[in-house]
Amino acid sequence: MDIRQLETLLRIVETGSFAGAADALCATQSTVSARIGALERSLGVELFDRSSHRARLTPKGQELLKPAQEIVALAARVRHQIGNTQVLTGTVRMGVVGLVALTWLPRLMSAVRDRYPGVTVVLDIALTAALIDKLRDGEIDLAIVTGPADEPSTSSVPLGHDEFVWIAASTLNLPTERMTPRELARWPVLGLSSQSHHYPVIERWFRAGGAEFKPVISCNTVRVLGDLTLAGLGVSLLPRHSYTAEIAAGRLTVLNTEPRIGPVEFVALYRTSATNPLTSAIAALATEISEFAGNL
Repeated sequence: MDIRQLETLLRIVETGSFAGAADALCATQSTVSARIGALERSLGVELFDRSSHRARLTPKGQELLKPAQEIVALAARVRHQIGNTQVLTGTVRMGVVGLVALTWLPRLMSAVRDRYPGVTVVLDIALTAALIDKLRDGEIDLAIVTGPADEPSTSSVPLGHDEFVWIAASTLNLPTERMTPRELARWPVLGLSSQSHHYPVIERWFRAGGAEFKPVISCNTVRVLGDLTLAGLGVSLLPRHSYTAEIAAGRLTVLNTEPRIGPVEFVALYRTSATNPLTSAIAALATEISEFAGNL
């Protein structure tokens, strides 16, 4: 019995299959099967019921689960606290929302490479709801998403907030006086998809102002939404910080709307039961790198 075998067992439990564990460990499915087979032979018991499609632990496998978590967590802490970070190895599967990918993600990845050159990061860029589902299902280890996040059995690290404002291309010549949701709705509105964090926020904003949110174009990435706005196709709610240069150059105009939409919080989430301390270490590193306001 060795640490890799126990780590493999835990990945199978997290992902629900040998194939899922292979993807998470960047290994082949045959390697995963071989490790579990060797572990079973060393203990003289079967750990998984292979009669069903989803990998299920046998009663003996259930008995091993908690000790395996403790052993793997202890070994990982020893490597991280005592070992040289330059020689640490492992894989961290990290989900990131589009706004972070658009702005300071490259700086975070550069910092991870400098501090942990032997660590592999597998990135997944998606909307907050999808990333939280993947974190819950064990498909990713760490999620940088919009908050607040009241997700059971997870630890949340605050990364600051960004101000979102209504913006339009200057060529549209929108009114400079204050506009209500009903007045803004007279113009073509662009929006993120209905699965995004912002969709219900914008929907409530329009509804409270006696108007209906009817985007003429929807997409699932902030970058595309910004490009469409720059092209003069409509007004959209965008992060002010990310478009400072375009606003300063006069290409985009911040609209004077009332009421204001509050700042959006961002957090790093990981499962409280995570056995890999690299997950919490990268979450902490994200607080140092984050370009959002109030992240310290």
